Amino acid sequence: MSDPRRPRRLKIELHLLQNFAPSCLNRDDTNTPKDCYFGGVRRARISSQCLKRTMRTYWRDEHVCEVGTRSKRLKDLLTETLGTTYPDLYGAGGTRREDLSEVLGIFLAAYYSKLDTKRPDETAVLLYISAAEARGASEVVHDLWEEVLAVADARDKFARRKAAKETKREEKEPELTTDRKLEDRLKAAALSPDIALFGRMLAEKPDRNVDAACQVAHAISTHAVSPEMDFYTAVDDLNTREQTGAGMMGVIGFQSACFYRYHLLDLGDLAVNLGDAALAEQVAGHFLKAAIYAIPSARQNSMAAHNLPSFGLGVVRDGGVPISLANAFAQPVRGRSGEENDLVSASVQALSEHWGHLTGVYGTQGVRATPVFAVDPRAPLNGLEAGRVGSVEEFVKTILATATATRTEA
Repeated sequence: MSDPRRPRRLKIELHLLQNFAPSCLNRDDTNTPKDCYFGGVRRARISSQCLKRTMRTYWRDEHVCEVGTRSKRLKDLLTETLGTTYPDLYGAGGTRREDLSEVLGIFLAAYYSKLDTKRPDETAVLLYISAAEARGASEVVHDLWEEVLAVADARDKFARRKAAKETKREEKEPELTTDRKLEDRLKAAALSPDIALFGRMLAEKPDRNVDAACQVAHAISTHAVSPEMDFYTAVDDLNTREQTGAGMMGVIGFQSACFYRYHLLDLGDLAVNLGDAALAEQVAGHFLKAAIYAIPSARQNSMAAHNLPSFGLGVVRDGGVPISLANAFAQPVRGRSGEENDLVSASVQALSEHWGHLTGVYGTQGVRATPVFAVDPRAPLNGLEAGRVGSVEEFVKTILATATATRTEA
């Protein structure tokens, strides 16, 4: 039986071409820009993890929408939430403040994750929760206070008996027994938009996992790249006239590349995660804008590569299969010498031609709209010209209006 909240098999695809000036936006373990091989040549790469983190930061910094918290320091988060909600009990000087850290440790181990053996104030794994769930978890802690304190007392007695070698070999440290109703209460807490989009995993509580509603591909350059290194020095301002040489020196890897980026959003899955189809379309708008405007922050103070996408193609599908256009660049593009066709234009041309070839062979695959924006008015859009709009704002509105119309038709 289909879920009534799910707006059919509606998907939104976003294809972007973004040409960055010399930069080091995403580094590997050797402190050099990430890369990969595609089409037999080395490409510049920005990981999907980096892109998603950048979008989350954009939403938070621009106050666009609520962003969840991903941290091992859930004790700190719940301490703050409890102190705000019940200041007389858990605030500074509150009557329950002294026992709060121990109680939270026992609660988190039972309902979220075991604590780190080396850092007892942190969980063993990163946890990803919304503000609503943090409030719900705080309320559960408040309701379970006496029960958790009893477990803490039992643990103290067990530790003393163990130190005196009075425990039996099979005897284990007392633990808090979880309550199914409280588990369901935490599971029912509203998700923040980023968790609904990107999903989450709780290894010790798999029934509270959230399947991601979107997919983000690693961005790859449309052309071949070669690694470049910047040798830099810094002068000591207090050197005397006789003193020469640098106060420090180093080497930083960098690259300049035109990237192809691909994002896929399943509006049906997003509606299920959020529990509201109309809200899902609103969040979809936040997602599209963040994907277009958010730029990774690494090495920006020294390189300032703030370059927005030069081209964007949106695809709204009602059914059909999603299609990445990465193979438009299986043969690396090259700017043509002597022609007004730079690397970006060559990439736009390759993408639009590949789109035409794919739709010619496979058909439209449920396509309802293909809005396009391009910074260059002369961009070679080929068969995509009919969907051209004048601004990113109009581009996003067209996608969302098509999604809404398709949903209401159902």
